[in-house]
Amino acid sequence: MKIPRLLWLIFGISSLVLFFCASLRHWLFQSNALDLGWFDQSLYLISQGKPPIVSFSEDHILGDHAAFIFYPLALFYIIYPNVHWLFLVQAVALSSAIIPLWLLAKQAGLKDNFSLTIVGVYLLYPLIFNVNLFDFHSEVIALPVIFWAVLAARAKKFVQFIIAIVLILSCKAVLSLTVAAMGVWLLFFEKRKKSGLISLFLGVFWFIITTQLIIPRFSGDEVAAVGRYSFLGDSVTEIITNLFLQPNIILSRVFTLANLEYIILLFIPVIWGLNIRYLTPLVAAIPVLALNILTDYQPQKRFSTSIFNCYFTFSVVVSNRNFSSTERINSQP
Repeated sequence: MKIPRLLWLIFGISSLVLFFCASLRHWLFQSNALDLGWFDQSLYLISQGKPPIVSFSEDHILGDHAAFIFYPLALFYIIYPNVHWLFLVQAVALSSAIIPLWLLAKQAGLKDNFSLTIVGVYLLYPLIFNVNLFDFHSEVIALPVIFWAVLAARAKKFVQFIIAIVLILSCKAVLSLTVAAMGVWLLFFEKRKKSGLISLFLGVFWFIITTQLIIPRFSGDEVAAVGRYSFLGDSVTEIITNLFLQPNIILSRVFTLANLEYIILLFIPVIWGLNIRYLTPLVAAIPVLALNILTDYQPQKRFSTSIFNCYFTFSVVVSNRNFSSTERINSQP
């Protein structure tokens, strides 16, 4: 399907705006050692052929989130070591998601003008701008890839689908939960058996490998984010066990004003496009949604990990608007 020139123009303008805003924040000395300085130092060390041991923690970068994507990203630092590469990569990643989003809208039967409207709503979604400003996060690279993965699954292009899944998993260990949940969605709701099983298997496999082998090997400790769920246990295994054995602990953490605010801010910008009959894409967002609701760490609710709910939220919007269009056509005499 041919991509309209206007869409490429929007992509270019959006990338420039996001890059400028992130660069301006950095110029105003508003950037943080955690996470921008952390990743900047790691990329520089990798580009120099040295072990990426972050001086803030004395840990290897893979002991943080098992984000292997930093190794290819370090190629930019070989050309010229400058933190603005990270701002550019993040801006392009966030903006480029409009291409597969537009294709998904067209695949759903929406006309060009409404597909472009969906694109505009995505770019104006507050979370996109907030994530772009909040230093740098490797998982943002996975956002457009999730869109492409679903397109590949629906087109039964399994090689492209597997490549997309591997790329997503390389961005951050926690994305293994999103990939596994996406597998459940594809398998039971999209009826894409092969893609669903592949996604489910790779997600579960990578979650076990990263949390039990890679991260402990490079950090000498449990996954760093475990501390955000200390009320459930001191290890990933203990936390998972208590999720099922002590549900009463969870309930006291779920129904809070902070979580109500989080849910409202997440869905209010697109509430006009939601329909209870077309919420199945949100199945894939359950792990990230649950992690953000259970934690007391407020930045997690506001920024990077919430970005993955964005894709599945817009999938619901696309499905609903397609239904509305079909309903209007069928109701005509």
